[in-house]
Amino acid sequence: MMKTVVYIRGTEIYNDSRATKEIMTLASSGYQVIVLAWDRRGIAEQKCTAVFGEFTSASFKFYKNPTPSGIGIKHIDKLLGWIRWGRKELKEIKKADIIHACDLDSGLLAYPICRKRNIKLVYDIYDYYIDTHPIPKMLESLIENYEIKIINSADLTIICTEERKQQIEKSSPKSLIVIHNSPDIPELTPLDSKYDYAYCGGLDEKRLVGEILRTYPENEDLKFEFAGFGAYNNLAEEYTRKHNNFQYHGIVAYDQVIEIESKAICLSAIYDPSYRNHRLCAPNKLYEALALGKPIIVCKGTGIDSIVSENNIGVVIDYNADDFYEAVRYLKSHPEFCSLCGKRARRLYEEKYNWEIMRKRLLGAYKNIIC
Repeated sequence: MMKTVVYIRGTEIYNDSRATKEIMTLASSGYQVIVLAWDRRGIAEQKCTAVFGEFTSASFKFYKNPTPSGIGIKHIDKLLGWIRWGRKELKEIKKADIIHACDLDSGLLAYPICRKRNIKLVYDIYDYYIDTHPIPKMLESLIENYEIKIINSADLTIICTEERKQQIEKSSPKSLIVIHNSPDIPELTPLDSKYDYAYCGGLDEKRLVGEILRTYPENEDLKFEFAGFGAYNNLAEEYTRKHNNFQYHGIVAYDQVIEIESKAICLSAIYDPSYRNHRLCAPNKLYEALALGKPIIVCKGTGIDSIVSENNIGVVIDYNADDFYEAVRYLKSHPEFCSLCGKRARRLYEEKYNWEIMRKRLLGAYKNIIC
């Protein structure tokens, strides 16, 4: 008999690479998947239909409420609206064998229902809540304790790197696995690069994006390709009009992300090491660079710098725009080094981070909790 999984994630899904891969893995492996997601811009249903069309066992229900990502406690009314909507939807689903809740905003709505109806709970921690959201100091302990309660209750807990065990060390998960954010990309034949650098992701602070964009006019000889959304999307749009070598695409689906990145000399995964969560980061960009065979620029003190330096697959910099542009120019002027970095990166992907490895790990853990 086909088992039903309710997958809950407070994003639009189509542009969420990890959620997309996990849903596709479950839907193509014999599970009936019902996805509860948050449509923040009014286009998620159309986009998800295009991305998941072939997976007939996956169906989608959307909470339609225009809201920025990462709202935190500041917009508690939005969060409570999402929780109320999700609990109502769950109550209407007559049969659910597993609820797969991603992060605390989904765990809050899934946890009590799993306990009441004796449904298996998978708790998937993309980001530990108190380390990634603006929370008043007086509420940190309360919120962390509730997340620990969910972890301890879950039949399976998923984290995205081994290093993230440090974040949940106060908890005692029944079962814990690591699913890296690895893309499912076949090895590509190297092509001549169209861009010197590509960035597809959040256009916000704490990733050096602002500094890079503000100093681009001084480096407009470099060909840059950007996609994503955030505080700096208006500036990126302005640069597209003003600079011939700068192109901004807005929000794009994940297959377009990979297409853009495959045409660049180098990628980056730069995070501000002054934030605890950034010192334990597991950025999609690292795994995409590995899979695409691209050298990557990362920042000192963010955990992934050791992966890059030990495997010689890119450049490690300090957290500043001058170092970033120096790294891009170095990689542009050293094609042989880039080629060697790319070969080493792809080999590392195949040996340790290939999505097929993650797929088998996820399905194996699911089988264990169902049996």
